[in-house]
Amino acid sequence: MAELVLDGCRVTPLAGYLSALGAHRAVHRLLDSEAQGRWSQGVYVLRCGFATIDELTVALHARFEPESIVSPWNSGSGFAANGKSPAAERILQWIRESTDERLLPLRLAVAGADRVVSDGLRLGITDLWDKKRKPEVLRLSRNELPDAAVAWLDAAIALGQDDDPSYSRLLGTGGNLGRQDLSATYLQQARTVLEHRDSVAWLASALDGRPRAPLPKDSPGQFDAGGVGASDEPNSVGNPWTFLFVIEGTLLFATAVVRRHGAAYSGAALPFQVPGSTAGFASSASGEHPLAELWAPEWPEPLCIPEAAHLLGEGRADWNSHAARSGLDMARAAATFAVDRGIGAFQRHVFVDRLGQSPIAVPAGRIDVGVRGGVDLLAPLDRWREALRRTDPPSHIAARLRALDQAIFDHACTGQDVALVEVFAALGRCRSAASRSGKVRDAKLPVLSFPHGAKLLDQLRDVIHHDRELRIALALTTSRDGASTFGTWLTDPLLAGGLVAGLADIARRRSFPLATDEVRTDRTPSVRGARIAFERGMSLRSGDIQAFVEGAIDDERTAALTLGLSCVDWRYTGGENLPGTTSASAPALDLVLLFTGAAPLDYVNTDGESRSLIVRPGHDWPSRLIAGQVGAVLQDSSRRLRIAGVRHVVSVRGSAFDGRRFAAALLLTIKTSDRRAALSRVAVVGSHQTELVQEVIT
Repeated sequence: MAELVLDGCRVTPLAGYLSALGAHRAVHRLLDSEAQGRWSQGVYVLRCGFATIDELTVALHARFEPESIVSPWNSGSGFAANGKSPAAERILQWIRESTDERLLPLRLAVAGADRVVSDGLRLGITDLWDKKRKPEVLRLSRNELPDAAVAWLDAAIALGQDDDPSYSRLLGTGGNLGRQDLSATYLQQARTVLEHRDSVAWLASALDGRPRAPLPKDSPGQFDAGGVGASDEPNSVGNPWTFLFVIEGTLLFATAVVRRHGAAYSGAALPFQVPGSTAGFASSASGEHPLAELWAPEWPEPLCIPEAAHLLGEGRADWNSHAARSGLDMARAAATFAVDRGIGAFQRHVFVDRLGQSPIAVPAGRIDVGVRGGVDLLAPLDRWREALRRTDPPSHIAARLRALDQAIFDHACTGQDVALVEVFAALGRCRSAASRSGKVRDAKLPVLSFPHGAKLLDQLRDVIHHDRELRIALALTTSRDGASTFGTWLTDPLLAGGLVAGLADIARRRSFPLATDEVRTDRTPSVRGARIAFERGMSLRSGDIQAFVEGAIDDERTAALTLGLSCVDWRYTGGENLPGTTSASAPALDLVLLFTGAAPLDYVNTDGESRSLIVRPGHDWPSRLIAGQVGAVLQDSSRRLRIAGVRHVVSVRGSAFDGRRFAAALLLTIKTSDRRAALSRVAVVGSHQTELVQEVIT
């Protein structure tokens, strides 16, 4: 069997995708039941018993029989016979009076639709096209129409358990696109290809994309966002054959009335179709609103039509143990391999309503199927996001929620560690905005917790080296005293006044007498004070603390990451040292660094004796630093070091550093060797030939 590359049937626009499926289906039912098709580099490749496209074109044109496409449930289909749709009424009459054997299935379908109308009138349904009577008419249609015509009904509409019609957005509202009835247009185009002298040329152009003859000017409907094609654009919906193949291709997306969305959902499942979402879809048109999405699957291995029909009609795309319910869910299903085997990628099409006009399908990107790290670890976000959305939050919070959705979508599509970091930054901004809303606080959102901190840390390891704000946020959020974590010290609104003011306030509250327990019970500090630093957590390099104190970091982003990462359970991560650089010499900073961290600092004095330094900040330090009394605190730090036995400690009478930043820095822990280097710069100590290991409490 030869493989024919159908360059006229590309994955975008939607017309190209559907026409590929429709052409394959037509070949299957009319010429070669063993024909197979696959997607390759955005083009459909058909494997069949014809050596060339020209051979296929001649055979398909000679054998072509239109599908049984009739819509008696729509008033614009011509069956109402009320004179409002004269073109539709004329084409139906042409079919009724035809004698062409190729139209026999279509004549039977029209006759069945006529019986639907007559039976409905006989049953007392005076207005069959009243929206309230739609379920009854649909049931009559299913009873009276031949099987070949029921396929169109199944593709367009499904009745859920409550008899409420569910419409496939592929076909508008039951085969209506605005004022266009697709069944009537299909029949008119079928007559055109059966009678027009250029029909063979049009068919070849629809298959291989090469222009051969001028095309009629027709409305593209929703299937081609680019608009009506010119005469040199063979894949325009202006090609009658393309339109016929588009409609036939939709028959493979048969709807299924199944409880696929869980026990509480009784509607119809529309395969690979989900409600519209703005995540991952940056519309450039003003007044454009997403209505629904089709995630069109691409398969790299050849499938025959029964296999393709099964895939498209019963397609599986699951996220977080349930069927995907949004474009965001579809992206995450693709990123966790929770889709049917054989699907290599999805082409996303968003159906949008532009200023109340007929909807169009806009290509919104291609997403490969494959496992992308960290996507499954973000599943706990869903319950919290939906709870926040149900509060009908104010516009500024809704904007933060949309930004969070976008960040999750970007990460699901790329799997990049940088994108994962931005998810937590977006979460932090969303939490911060929500904490300032009385309406949201009254709603009592569920507790948000990511249980797999160690796995998340593994996903972030590569990016940690290049992201100072992330390192500071990790040092803060992994800090804990037994059951008490950094997050428990956060109060609503979260980090009120910004990062520095919020952290300085936490340091102030931790400096209160009895606010924290001393970690060493066998020794007491030389001068009593407050253990402001946490017992456990990751340690920073002194260069990061210097950047923080100097204001050389992005405070807003650091705060956002801190609030996002504070929802992670870090209990099973070790107190490891984060990467970074050492600080430059700055006596004021070096003095303060010696009071960060809870564990003793081992060093060697000038006599070569090993010593262990355990000092604590004064209870009043954070308050005095916040008040700008930096010089007094620095003087007290020198005094405490001397009392602890450190020799020749420098005195620093003042500093240009912000006192609030110094207060916030007291919460942090730095690497042992950096504390020791700071000590050597502000006091006289012995040479430390071997790296002593600081006691780390885990």
